[in-house]
Amino acid sequence: MLENLEALVAVIEAQSITKASARLHITQSAVSRRLQQLEDALGMPLFDRAQRPPSPTAMGLRVYEQSLPILRSVEDLVAMTKEQADPAGVLRLGMAQGVADLLLDPAAASLEAFPKLGLRLRTDWSGGLTDHVVDGTLDAALVLLPLGALPPASLTGRFIGSLQTVIVQQARNPRFRRPMRLLHLAKEDWVLNPIGCGYRSALETALGERNGTLHVAIDTYGTDIQLRMVALGRGLGLVPRAALFSSRARDEVSIVDVTDFSLSLSVWLVHRPQPGNLRKTFDAIALGVASVMDGAAA
Repeated sequence: MLENLEALVAVIEAQSITKASARLHITQSAVSRRLQQLEDALGMPLFDRAQRPPSPTAMGLRVYEQSLPILRSVEDLVAMTKEQADPAGVLRLGMAQGVADLLLDPAAASLEAFPKLGLRLRTDWSGGLTDHVVDGTLDAALVLLPLGALPPASLTGRFIGSLQTVIVQQARNPRFRRPMRLLHLAKEDWVLNPIGCGYRSALETALGERNGTLHVAIDTYGTDIQLRMVALGRGLGLVPRAALFSSRARDEVSIVDVTDFSLSLSVWLVHRPQPGNLRKTFDAIALGVASVMDGAAA
């Protein structure tokens, strides 16, 4: 059926069976046979053969108009499997909660070069995003992993860079002006991500190893919101250093020098093998995100 529709479109656009056969690289008799097969399938003539050359009937023109989006869709479907083809359709991208504030803008900006591509964004914890990439719900995700950890073997992982976290306090009335040990912060209130955050889990584990307890006063998503709460004196925060220096609240908080605690996480772009025409998209996202992280680290 598709070959028959291609013949119809070629003949109408070329206004000649001879030119249509050259366009399709088949014989004139093959073009005529495909047109006849299409008419037989639809049960009505699509060309007025009393005229020379035959001209499309009113129904033939309607079938022609309906054929164009069908053939374009087939072309797009084939292009999806070609890694060198221009990205088109919708990219379903996941982004870890802990880095969404920092990496959303460069990731979105990297897609501006692909006008035929739409973006559908989902934020979640890294484990959930990875599962969604594995089961095909997402095309790719920017996730956080502990240093030295690797994405699942079933996925293609691109290491983007590492993020160092820092503990921050109110700058206007800082409680800690000299280097401290982590246990000295055990009785403080904290402003952190909700349960499920790798930062929070690592901090809680480190305090527990020192016989301390984590007291969370405010748990809320978003680095900027957390930093504003810290700036108001609602507690200490734990945020990526790069996100701190890119935040509008960076001058309202100060870093607490903790001598026996440091936490760095790796940023990975994960996607399934054989990405088809999304390959260029993943290359652009990885490059754009890496450049921002490198600039923030500098």
